[in-house]
Amino acid sequence: MKQLKLTVLALLLGSASVFAQQTVEGGIKGGATFTNGHTTIPAVPINAALSVPQIENKGNGTGVGYSFGIWARKNFNGFFVQVEADYNRFVLKQQAAFSVPAVLAASLAGTTLPAQVPATTPTAIALTSESVLESVNVPILFGKKFANERLRAYIGPNLLFTNKATATRQGSGTLLGQNLPLTATTSDLKKPNPASPTESVLEVKPFTYAAEVGLGYTIGNLIDIDARYAVPVGGIYKNKDIKGYLGIATLSVGVKLF
Repeated sequence: MKQLKLTVLALLLGSASVFAQQTVEGGIKGGATFTNGHTTIPAVPINAALSVPQIENKGNGTGVGYSFGIWARKNFNGFFVQVEADYNRFVLKQQAAFSVPAVLAASLAGTTLPAQVPATTPTAIALTSESVLESVNVPILFGKKFANERLRAYIGPNLLFTNKATATRQGSGTLLGQNLPLTATTSDLKKPNPASPTESVLEVKPFTYAAEVGLGYTIGNLIDIDARYAVPVGGIYKNKDIKGYLGIATLSVGVKLF
């Protein structure tokens, strides 16, 4: 990760040296991120006899995070190029309902299955999860100005270097009409426990990329207000069998320093 950050810094310094030959504008920015999405996780074998079935995670509301960083913009004749270095926190909230054998449900609940209950008895599980990803982002945006250069529209790639990724899960099961509270767990998705198949399958990539599009408006030649939307087309997880959709909206305010 340190090497990746040094690479990003070198890219930014290289861009700054090129921009320095021209008149540029730049400053600081900060705001909030709003994340929605859903994932389909393939079945995960626990041992020779048991496995967690395929899980269809649906969206469970909007996760709110933050974004802050620096930006530099070079204006050319008819268009502009903007480069940023941001630190972001994305929060994804999901929920799922599925069924597992009673013996697995008891294990998830941190309890022992009563002797009179057959191990294969179907147990309904209702699960909620909150995944948090923190990353250093480097958007490289190409755009055009309108309305006396007050309004900006832009598009481009966003490079994401993952710094931290966790998932917190909680829920309950229903076994023979009785409620079965599940043990709440938090997993490190950047460095998952290799002994845990359910953690390892969700390991995230150290680097990915997104496609980003946005609109901005400049107030008084000093304040930039921006709304943008990004989709990580490079995929978040190392496991290519995990399918789904992740959309990240960002609303930010920037202050021009030069």
